[in-house]
Amino acid sequence: MSKRSRVEKLQRLMQKEDLSAIICRLPENVVYITDYWPHHGISVVLLPREGLPVLFVPEVEQEYTQSEWAEVVPFGWGLLKDRDLYENYRELIASKVASWGLKGKKVGAELSFEVVAPSYRIAEPVVPSGPWQALLHFLFEDASLVDAAPLLLQSRAVKTEYEIEKLRIANNIAELGINEALSNLKPGQTEAEIGALIEYTIRAKGPGYQGAKLVRAEAEVGAGPVGSAKGTLLVPSTTYRIQEGDLVMIELATMVDGYFSDLTYMAVIGEPSARQQEVYNVLLEAQQAAASELYPGNSFEAPDRAAREVLRKAGLEDYFVHITGHGVGLRYHEFIPVLAPGAQGTLEEGMVCSVEPGIYIPNFGGLRIEDNVVVGATGPIFLSTPRKPW
Repeated sequence: MSKRSRVEKLQRLMQKEDLSAIICRLPENVVYITDYWPHHGISVVLLPREGLPVLFVPEVEQEYTQSEWAEVVPFGWGLLKDRDLYENYRELIASKVASWGLKGKKVGAELSFEVVAPSYRIAEPVVPSGPWQALLHFLFEDASLVDAAPLLLQSRAVKTEYEIEKLRIANNIAELGINEALSNLKPGQTEAEIGALIEYTIRAKGPGYQGAKLVRAEAEVGAGPVGSAKGTLLVPSTTYRIQEGDLVMIELATMVDGYFSDLTYMAVIGEPSARQQEVYNVLLEAQQAAASELYPGNSFEAPDRAAREVLRKAGLEDYFVHITGHGVGLRYHEFIPVLAPGAQGTLEEGMVCSVEPGIYIPNFGGLRIEDNVVVGATGPIFLSTPRKPW
């Protein structure tokens, strides 16, 4: 199987839908089609129904692209010598519209994405909006412009071996930060300090590790009976100083060359109490029960149901207030599959998802165990390190 088999799959779907081309600018789709994670978020890829895509990229980023994935066309941007960005877009894209004979043809574009992954420059995400939409309608006024978002998400749902290895590397790098934090936890640290240590370790040790180039991380830490219980949603780390006996929940997003890891780890400052140990081990059993349901042909709902059944028998089901998992890949949270009560869909080999049941008990604290798991041919394949009982 070639590295680019995922693009060939997308092109087969394009043929079924009679799409002559797809034009993408969102970083996650640029990664999918060209395996290049944009730095500034202004790169554009134009994919024909057959053959290599064309990647228009700022010349300062050209060295990060891969010519075996796309025809790379650099353009000047950001300096006094360079033209207006949209003048460049208009000229570069129009040349392909003409040479590919797209007049009167059906062309797909990203018209309905609302949750998007960032570019490498997460401090200033660039989101294509009004001016970009106006340009698309101008360039393709003689074509039929349709929404390609559903097709792209369908194609992205099942990962190739190449993508799975990239996701494994992202998880390995994430665990560099997690392990550093867990080995240095001590009373008096703030939630923010723990999160900063994780992010520092990943940013410092990630580039170059197992071939990684561009690495980012975001860690949020909740501790104590109040802070950890807020982990039902992603909440910012605070100045709360952890104390002996506190539960500590670490939620971590790690981005490696455009591929994502989504993990949650638990720790206790000192030795866990009998109750903490009991609840954690039941939760781990629930997580493993959910993971065991990740095999081809099973329903999206089955892993969630398995986790809830374990917690029900332990009298803890009422404290599990969110879904069991979601897709992971070129975004922190992908929508296929979704492991939830009543979820409609069938698991396929190569899908990748989080498995993350959680328990949040007032005046006690919250616990969540989250790994990234592949739907393997005969069952689950963990991309992160499975946890052990306390």
